[in-house]
Amino acid sequence: MNSIQRYIFGRMLKASLGSTLAMVALVWVTQAVSRIDFATGSGNSITSFLHFMSLLIPQFLTAVLPFGIALGAVQVLNAMNSDSEMPVLASAGIGKWQIAKPILIVGFMAGAYTLVSSHFIEPYTNAKSRDVLTQSRANLLTTLIQAGRFTRADKDLTIYVNDKNGSALEQIMISDTRDPKLDLIYYAQSGGVGEVNGESLLILNDGEIHRKTAGTQDITVIRFASYAISLSQFSRADGKTNYFVMERTTSYLLNPDPNDREVQRSPGKITAELHRRFSSWLYPVLLGFAGVALAGKPRSHRGASTTNFILAFGAAIIYRGLAESAIGLNKETADYIYLLYLIQLIGIAISCWMIETQRTIEAPDWLLRYMDKVAEFVKNIRLTFARRKVS
Repeated sequence: MNSIQRYIFGRMLKASLGSTLAMVALVWVTQAVSRIDFATGSGNSITSFLHFMSLLIPQFLTAVLPFGIALGAVQVLNAMNSDSEMPVLASAGIGKWQIAKPILIVGFMAGAYTLVSSHFIEPYTNAKSRDVLTQSRANLLTTLIQAGRFTRADKDLTIYVNDKNGSALEQIMISDTRDPKLDLIYYAQSGGVGEVNGESLLILNDGEIHRKTAGTQDITVIRFASYAISLSQFSRADGKTNYFVMERTTSYLLNPDPNDREVQRSPGKITAELHRRFSSWLYPVLLGFAGVALAGKPRSHRGASTTNFILAFGAAIIYRGLAESAIGLNKETADYIYLLYLIQLIGIAISCWMIETQRTIEAPDWLLRYMDKVAEFVKNIRLTFARRKVS
């Protein structure tokens, strides 16, 4: 890159990082507020809560990074137009693609990060956040078990104890219908909640298990002297954490377990998630091209700055919506996987055509005049308040 391109590259990098980090912070705070019950309800420390929220940052970063690229490109090009740098560069014979090159390099850098994050960082952190959440539910369950009350630990898991003294329980009844093929009811004279090798367990003493197979009226009764039920991971009846598709590694998606519940329920979801990861890097690149196409034309009208920001943000939302719709179409049969790539490539092609032909989306004159009037109105209000302050 020459000196001019390095100058644009530096401004683009700062603007994109600033926009991205600001949006990540906003999304993080919004999600933290909505999930504050995780800390207050389960008795977890603020450290556990912050650990859980920090694991979500890679997911937030990948989601807002394309928006940051688009807004960064528009911000830099608008500023260069406002400072008359773009018309000067054009007059000096600097081509449009020379100006676009450093911006597109930042877009490809963001795409490279997105590709790595989608395949390695996000599956790991998403799985870890699932583990933290599941463990917190075990802590919540230990706290919420109350004497003489039915405690609903999960949608299909209910616990009742007649008396509780610390971790010691008396007269215990548990209804477990997590397995759709099997209904279980546990009865025990006594028991307690404890932790063995880092796993939370409910220990039952002197009781019996009533097993009923779905679709039949046959009940099998099994007596036991001591029995342990895992509380730390009760999302599935077999005691294993049921990870969602987005929490699976890429190696697993390439060779999934045919007995996986997600595979059986939505066969196309595994394939759709795999191709989403392979195509996700195109999205920041696409928004880099879109930002250049919208704001890369030398102009003297400064009223277009706000319009460019609105158009860039709108383009990011539209392309993201189309991509999510394509993913939804492939959840069952995966017959439309090509749309995940086609949408992004068509968008890049349209942006390249707009850059090459110097075409852009202009706001209508009546809208620009209206925006000028609004700006003048706001300016007059500020002047009025300033004069009252002085007087």
